[in-house]
Amino acid sequence: MTRHINLSDPTDLDGLRLYLKAEDKDQRLLSLDMMGVTISSDAHLGVGAAVKQALAAAGKTGRANVVVLVDKSAIKREGQSLRQIVEAQLSADHAVRTEVLDDGHATLHAHEQTLDAATAAVKGADLVVTIGSGTMTDVGKVATNRNGDIPQVVVQTAASVDGFTDNVSVVLKNGVKRTIPSRWPTFVLADAVTIADAPLELNTSGFGEAISLFTAPADWYLANLTGLDNTFHPASMALLKAAAAEPPSWAEGVSKGESVAIQNLTRLLALRGIVSGVSNTTACLSGVEHVISHMLDLYHAAHHKPIGLHGAQVGVATLVATRLWRRAIDTDLIKPELLKKPDPAAMEQRIKAAFGHLDKTGAIAAECWRDCQKKLQLVEANWARFQSVVANWKDHANEFSKMVQPSETLRPALIASGAPATFESLAPSINPELARWAVANCHLMRNRFNLVDLLDMMGLWTPELIDWTMATTKAPAKAVA
Repeated sequence: MTRHINLSDPTDLDGLRLYLKAEDKDQRLLSLDMMGVTISSDAHLGVGAAVKQALAAAGKTGRANVVVLVDKSAIKREGQSLRQIVEAQLSADHAVRTEVLDDGHATLHAHEQTLDAATAAVKGADLVVTIGSGTMTDVGKVATNRNGDIPQVVVQTAASVDGFTDNVSVVLKNGVKRTIPSRWPTFVLADAVTIADAPLELNTSGFGEAISLFTAPADWYLANLTGLDNTFHPASMALLKAAAAEPPSWAEGVSKGESVAIQNLTRLLALRGIVSGVSNTTACLSGVEHVISHMLDLYHAAHHKPIGLHGAQVGVATLVATRLWRRAIDTDLIKPELLKKPDPAAMEQRIKAAFGHLDKTGAIAAECWRDCQKKLQLVEANWARFQSVVANWKDHANEFSKMVQPSETLRPALIASGAPATFESLAPSINPELARWAVANCHLMRNRFNLVDLLDMMGLWTPELIDWTMATTKAPAKAVA
């Protein structure tokens, strides 16, 4: 490399590709197949140019069939319809058709019916422009992927999640949130003005998502050490560490819609998406805190209740995860003599007990058990590595410590951003019983391995430790003036 590369800049795709190529000698990382990411106060005006470049790269010249894919939200930019602004840039040169997705919910859900509707809606298009937040983008990625990976230009309207710049989509499968392969968007245009004008709860949700950067990589590294996740890569971790050099000092600006803070948040989320995409896993950014959020979604979906904002839930759950991780790092909690192999039959019964009440058919419990079985098989196959990790825990704790900020550091930033910092202050509000159920059983939901799995295997995931871990979310949470 002959030029300086800012590893925390998601808009310098050429620089990031250069860095990753140099650091990925064994070629384990996926290629970064986006053409451009723009984060600015006028990014929305780049739709026409982005469409032209994307079509040219796809070998399409002349007038094209362009579908603008939206949900029923009326997204405004300084009082004007963003959809109309986008359409105006394209209508003179292309045949533009707008398709509105509406699944009957207040906000669009990425279940199979929505994915099928979107796939049908963009059939015959040469290119798709999606306008909206994370779910709209994820649906568009699936729909364009199913139609031969036709180019997709994303107009990002909120800094709510990190899924705008990755190559996967979060969807609902049998009522359970799952991450599935989809594709990289061709261009991402994040207009800071539109994002700042978005409902505050969307951007504070993004802040909650962003601060999981200060704990989730530890779960990824733990899974790698134990042999349960071979996607770990030092180059990816270097990008994450560059982004998480220090807790965000601009948190309060998010609550005020300040341009610099909004752009910082958008850039941080964009880099997160890129790292998970090239690493071919969301595990690098999805640990204990994310699965707690998924548990809350699972409960609400099963009871046909509104699902809360993912990032807001992640932010609160990050306080739980960091408190637990720091206990494991800073004390003698982990002791080799406590480690025991899990009993599959007992685990199946625990999963049925944890999830059986959510539906009469047992489909949710069955889905969770299918996924957890894979984890148990890997634990058995890698038992020697588990024993080694626990025996040398103090040595590993040094590295974990670099990846995990204390909840006492992150909580003030979360509050300053305007984001919820307690389960009760989430929308919908999470009562103590539901919050405790989600935290206590979070490791029983999916095949990914995290710190709670290890503690459970050591007989340490007790009611007392669960209550202690959750105490950080029970203090009053008032926004900083």
